[in-house]
Amino acid sequence: MSAALEVRDLVVAYGKIRAVKGISFTVNHGEIVTLIGTNGAGKTTTLRTISGLVPVESGEIYFQGERIDGVPAHQIVERGLAHAPEGRRIFPRMTVEENLLLGAYSRRDSGISTDLERVYTLFPVLAERRRQAAGTFSGGEQQMLAIGRALMSRPKLLMLDEPSMGLSPMMMRRIMSTIRELKEQGTTILLVEQNAQAALELADRGYVLEVGRIVLSDTGHNLLGNEQVRKAYLGED
Repeated sequence: MSAALEVRDLVVAYGKIRAVKGISFTVNHGEIVTLIGTNGAGKTTTLRTISGLVPVESGEIYFQGERIDGVPAHQIVERGLAHAPEGRRIFPRMTVEENLLLGAYSRRDSGISTDLERVYTLFPVLAERRRQAAGTFSGGEQQMLAIGRALMSRPKLLMLDEPSMGLSPMMMRRIMSTIRELKEQGTTILLVEQNAQAALELADRGYVLEVGRIVLSDTGHNLLGNEQVRKAYLGED
């Protein structure tokens, strides 16, 4: 079986500055794969490039066996690849339900109401406050909304960029628990997360990025026990 996502020798530049320098990795069906690294390592740029928001300088990206680099961003969503971006990017003046329905804008099938109820089951607070303006929500609640909105496109692969950023420890644990639940429901996930410990505990496999290059890859379990990773990303001496 082909990988859900395959990135081959990806190079991405902003002007003369290369942010991603020839990385290759795969995400197999049903996996959680995480990209970890310091700020500026190229993690967010990688996700934005896969989504079609940033152009590829060279290299290839395959989703479900079909090449997608160069495909417009809205068509990538229609093919089943959703992105919950860093900073959440919700529409603050719109209601919770309006934000969620925007996630299904490209769909014409009859399952939208079913998926809306699935999101409300996953995040009960969104159901309770579905008529409330999204801008009145806390950071954690907005993160739930951003994930829920991405799920409304019924993705085959969900990319999450820094889902725990700025959240309290309790809310972070709740978001991580939800990510685990999504995997158990069959969602394939590519995760970028500043909390390397939490990300590696969730992940089947991980890749470590440094200044635009992959310097290490292994199972999440093995990376958690790797001395180099523990010193650099888990705050251990």
